[in-house]
Amino acid sequence: MATKRIRLPSPVPSEGSGSTPLTIERPPPQPFLETREHARFVEFAQACSHYRYIGVCHGRPGVGKTRSASEFARFPDLSGYGVCNVLSPKLAEEVAGCKAVFYTAYVSNPPRTLDSGLGTPLAKLGAARLTLALGSPEEIVYRAIRTACPLVIVDEADRLTIKSLEHLRHMSDDHGFGLVLMGMPGLEKRLARYAQLYSRIGFVHEFKALSEAEMRMLLAKHAGDFGVVFDQEKLDAVEAQAAAIRITRGNFRLMERLFAQMQRIMTINRIGNVTTDVVEAARDCLVIGAGN
Repeated sequence: MATKRIRLPSPVPSEGSGSTPLTIERPPPQPFLETREHARFVEFAQACSHYRYIGVCHGRPGVGKTRSASEFARFPDLSGYGVCNVLSPKLAEEVAGCKAVFYTAYVSNPPRTLDSGLGTPLAKLGAARLTLALGSPEEIVYRAIRTACPLVIVDEADRLTIKSLEHLRHMSDDHGFGLVLMGMPGLEKRLARYAQLYSRIGFVHEFKALSEAEMRMLLAKHAGDFGVVFDQEKLDAVEAQAAAIRITRGNFRLMERLFAQMQRIMTINRIGNVTTDVVEAARDCLVIGAGN
């Protein structure tokens, strides 16, 4: 019996080809799935926050470091907030629930960039919390930054120069917050070359990929959140699930990309059930490096 050929998605036509002009849209936010690695990261971050230590978190690309850190921090958007402004009820709730300041290091990161990119949000969050606690913006004091948050999480810390790292250490000492530096494997070895900074590091945490057992549990319970459903009563779906686990190898980001392609292929071909052919066709649409 001949198998049905899977038609792959066509490339998006360019704007000058006579088609409808392209529009830029933000992708819908993917649901956050609480994993064992996320729980371990939360314990690590809470320890850095409690003891005001510097911690280092490293892991391969796509394993979920940034998503876990952002979910733990729950850092509100303060871009439209001015110091001494009255807090809206929604922003007041977000400020009260914030556990850490989440900051992504720029590619170019001299100390003055850290002062504006990290120092300004810290001051704003501290001012917002004082406003929330005191009920009167006029009572905000200069040292509001000390009340901001007990922890700062810096993502993409591999980009930081030694001067920026030393500036971060100085800010941590001066303002009394714990610090988490997140980056690629080998970050902790690089920091070991700077004795004065490395002596302040209290914890090192490796963010690992999902295990096969956890992947199976997540696919069974949450694959539908990504628009793909594996019917455990059908052999084709079970084999497709095993193929997805084999391809992604516990990489959270790669799993999301694979599911997005699977959903597109199933829509184009009007396929209602997930099969191994769909998974393999979706895999052919992706660029999967050796490190994934």
